[in-house]
Amino acid sequence: MTDSSAPSVAPTDIPAEPAGGLDARFCEVMDAAPVMIWVSAQDKSCIWFNRPWLSFTGRAMNQELGNGWADGVHPEDFDRCLEIYVGDFDARKPFRMQYRLRRHDGEYRWIDDTGIPRYARDGAFLGYIGSCTDIHEQRETQAELRRRLLEITYLNRRGEAAALASSIAHELNQPLAAILSNAEAALLSLESDPPRLGLVGEILADIRRDLGRAAAAVGQMRSLVARKKYDLQDVDLNEVVKVVRDILAPQALEMGVALTADPAARTLPVRADAIQLQQVVLNLALNGIDAMRTCSTGQRRMVLQTAMVGTSMGEVAVSDSGGGIPVDRRETVFEPFFTTKQTGTGLGLPIARAIVETYGGKLWLDQRGGEGAVFRFSLPLAGPR
Repeated sequence: MTDSSAPSVAPTDIPAEPAGGLDARFCEVMDAAPVMIWVSAQDKSCIWFNRPWLSFTGRAMNQELGNGWADGVHPEDFDRCLEIYVGDFDARKPFRMQYRLRRHDGEYRWIDDTGIPRYARDGAFLGYIGSCTDIHEQRETQAELRRRLLEITYLNRRGEAAALASSIAHELNQPLAAILSNAEAALLSLESDPPRLGLVGEILADIRRDLGRAAAAVGQMRSLVARKKYDLQDVDLNEVVKVVRDILAPQALEMGVALTADPAARTLPVRADAIQLQQVVLNLALNGIDAMRTCSTGQRRMVLQTAMVGTSMGEVAVSDSGGGIPVDRRETVFEPFFTTKQTGTGLGLPIARAIVETYGGKLWLDQRGGEGAVFRFSLPLAGPR
């Protein structure tokens, strides 16, 4: 939508004869459109803007023509926009991009810009036509929602890590202290003359028992997150994926990741906690985005897909085009504290798997050949109650 507080544009700002052979009637209709519209020629230069565009920018037509319009694009967005515009223009492909454009009052506003090729009746390529809408409020709202959910996810990760570390320390202190004390006693027994071998045997038995206690404590900690109780509700896996896609869309756009969702044709209701399932998908997607940082911009692709498996299971797949998981690490990626990131905790995937298993499902790495990685999880569909 356009800004109703923008200054009006004088008729003299618009040429009497539309440039580039544009039909005067076309320009009149486009001037009345509720969106900002631009038209470019075969050489990529812009030849016309409608009144809503000029009202938004507060500039005259002759200031915007050619590449003049680019003066209003935020410097941080310019290179990315130029890459998309030039690349898709040369390929004659429709494009969509979001960037910040300076409004008449000097404020930069987020704009959603869609461009498509235009052709003459004989099929000759004429250039592009595009439409833009002001999405600043929507973008800010999405950013806030994304920030809140990411905060929940990271707090959850940190909270689980803190609880895990604290519990492990508490549970292991006693058996480890006993092992140390017994080891010192065994050394003294061996140093005596003659060595007290019978006592050493008893001490070794005590150490073995304490090691069993330590192993049991670690096993209990690994199932820590699976013991939580939540208020269950019917959650559509398609909606979970849609929410995560919307949350990640701005970040994906900024990183040049082609993020798409491929939902199932039917609803996939499961009995679970919606926020937790969003956390699982978000965790898998963030890992995939991190994995694609070394890929060239045009090769970064992520797909969030849902499907029905058999008659009673719903499945979510998160695939990326990154470097994939090395064969020798595929069995260890779900182990606590295992991570390939310098700043990672190694708890994201174990927590994700624990959440899925809490609801009677399973999460795994698809080890099919090809580029990138595919993580999948399945959950039993909710039946009628």
